[in-house]
Amino acid sequence: MKSLFKLFLLPLISIGLFTFVFINSIQPKLGLDLQGGVSVILTAEEGTDPELIEQAVEIMRTRIAAIGEVQEPEISISGENSVLVQLPGLTDQERAIEAVGTTGLLTFRPVLASSLETGYSPALTITENPDDPENPTIEAPQGVDNLTGLTIDDNPNTDSYLLSLNNGFPVIYHLGPAELTGSDIDDALAVYPQNEWIVQLVLKDESADKFTDLTKRLASYFGEQRKLAIVLDGQVISAPGIALDVNPEIGITGGTAAISMGNTDQGESANNLAVILRYGALPVAFERSSIQKVSATLGENTLNLGLQAGLVGLVIVSIFLLFYYRLSGIIAILGLASFGALFYSVIALLGEYQGYTLTLAGIAGVIVSIGLTADSYIVIFEKLKDELKIGRSFSFAAEKAVTEAWNTILVADFVSIIAAVILYILAIGPIRGFALTLGIATVFDLFYTRLFIRNAVPAFGSISTNPRSYFPLKQKDFENV
Repeated sequence: MKSLFKLFLLPLISIGLFTFVFINSIQPKLGLDLQGGVSVILTAEEGTDPELIEQAVEIMRTRIAAIGEVQEPEISISGENSVLVQLPGLTDQERAIEAVGTTGLLTFRPVLASSLETGYSPALTITENPDDPENPTIEAPQGVDNLTGLTIDDNPNTDSYLLSLNNGFPVIYHLGPAELTGSDIDDALAVYPQNEWIVQLVLKDESADKFTDLTKRLASYFGEQRKLAIVLDGQVISAPGIALDVNPEIGITGGTAAISMGNTDQGESANNLAVILRYGALPVAFERSSIQKVSATLGENTLNLGLQAGLVGLVIVSIFLLFYYRLSGIIAILGLASFGALFYSVIALLGEYQGYTLTLAGIAGVIVSIGLTADSYIVIFEKLKDELKIGRSFSFAAEKAVTEAWNTILVADFVSIIAAVILYILAIGPIRGFALTLGIATVFDLFYTRLFIRNAVPAFGSISTNPRSYFPLKQKDFENV
């Protein structure tokens, strides 16, 4: 009775879990390479404090969560100063790239003058931005401008020039030092009230008075000096003027402000900006080292090829086991089927409740696990064959073979588990998926060897005691019996 309990324990657990997963329509969550999406590598300057990079990663996760379209994002530190961002299943790829890569350093700076008013413009270089074709990159010679003595840079603490685009034309803004920053903002929300996208800002209580004093001063000026430039990551995204009806003695009260973003085409930009401002600026600036986009069609094809490879491998292994080991092969096939059902169920449940995503590397780990499990069966069967060849009874041979094989399988699986743990801890991205599936498969193999196979082999011995029913033995194999 005890042996029968051990024999059917794992198959019953496998059937139960598989039934639960099937009834509840739980499926493994697929990674970037299997369902499409975007992968970005962001690189900070050499020598950047690792704590700052860790803080940036947490802010990126919060921003991506706010977008709501990414199923299982993976944002991890790669190397000393790089961050790997993988966003599977994302349709709005440009929006996500902008959200994770934008520093979000927001400043409010008074406009002292602009080229729209003075007509002055230094030599500019305008180059196409492949990540954002509608917003080309504007560059100007660095250093001190001989005419004004000001530098063309984004230092928010000094008078300086900043470059911007106004309806496709470059504009030079002469700005004063920043008087408010993104840290003064309590909340931000993109709205579309009257044929125009607006990012509404709610300032913190302690910053409301500063904003009121700033708008009082600007309301006393005329022309360009009545404007307040809103600068994001060194670019003037908007330079709204203080409304003419604002009283210079009162200013704008209430602790609120609005950034005008433009018409209906600016909806994504407005929402991106609101997300960035709402969840804070990154503590360090990143450059996009690489961007890789995977289409959903390519991901689906990759998944199908991976599943086909796994299925073909399983069929070939099953045919070989059945052909070479006969009745013993039936044991192996039943074990592999039960193992597969349990493995699939666990991967699906991990995706549903722990957010684990199955990647192509993970499928490779599944395929390797098939060979790993089949190898354990082969070790037992070969030892059983050796025992039968020297004339042992089937029951005695089965017990001895399982006992001796267990030590070999235990050592081999223990080495695989150590390798899987090391890979999972030290590696990033898809390699961790491979390590996880390999580790889970190895642990399951130990349980199936201990509970299922060692009880299934003696049970099948009651069907036939003829060794040739289990192995393709010839008469010469028994000459020494």
